Amino acid sequence: MKKILVLGGRGMLGGQLKGVFGNGAIAWDREECDVLDYRNLARKIKGLGGSLSAVINCAAYNNVDGAETDRQTAFKLNAEFVGELAAICKENGISLVHFSSNYVFDGRLGEYSESDRPNPESVYAQSKFQGEQELQKNGGNFYLVRTAVLFGPKGESPKAKPSFVDLMLDLSKKADTIKAVSDEINSITYARDLAAAVKTLLEEKYPYGIYHLVNSGCASWYELAGEIFRIAGKTANLVPIHSSEYPRPARRPQKSVLLNTKFPPLRPWREALREYMQRN
Repeated sequence: MKKILVLGGRGMLGGQLKGVFGNGAIAWDREECDVLDYRNLARKIKGLGGSLSAVINCAAYNNVDGAETDRQTAFKLNAEFVGELAAICKENGISLVHFSSNYVFDGRLGEYSESDRPNPESVYAQSKFQGEQELQKNGGNFYLVRTAVLFGPKGESPKAKPSFVDLMLDLSKKADTIKAVSDEINSITYARDLAAAVKTLLEEKYPYGIYHLVNSGCASWYELAGEIFRIAGKTANLVPIHSSEYPRPARRPQKSVLLNTKFPPLRPWREALREYMQRN
């Protein structure tokens, strides 16, 4: 039975992919492979011979604000590397799953299907969109999966960051009043549900192409925080603020909700959030 290679296997999503694929997954992180050493990466993937059916790429630069001043690293990981990996997979006849972001859209339309044209505004978003272009230019059989606001158990890597859910729960222990932006609307995604959907894509041999995989529904950061505190039974004083009151280096889309038109709908985000919080 052929296996799946997960790059970035000690991150949040990588950990969930290892869980859903079980013994069928091989996971590499920084300790096993420097993905920016393309010659070695190609050698290691080729060394697995015909045992691989797909590579799932979770390695990425995800610091939205940091990319504004670290443009070189963002484009190296989110664009150049993606093109190199796509070419390696094509040469070896291996399918590739790569993840992109709702931030590739400018937010003016509000809701976006898989066929809508991106218009990235921040450096991070530009690097992710260029990665999409490199994938399509250099790749063979690929799934380009756009997702948004990922939450789930913190990854095993020392560099893995907690999700917004865990940040809010931690903040509620330290602050009496918590402010959250109310005029930025996103799709919400449970990493466990996303991993299961990716497994279905591969195992049921869905047509290659672009997919939007997010939990059903959408929310502002304020609405998401409110639901987190409601489920947790917290009585924090949650205050809605306008994005202009919380300036950040990178521009965010005001509303960039991903419409899933090509895959069975994932469960509502509130249901997924409740399960995650009850599990952890």
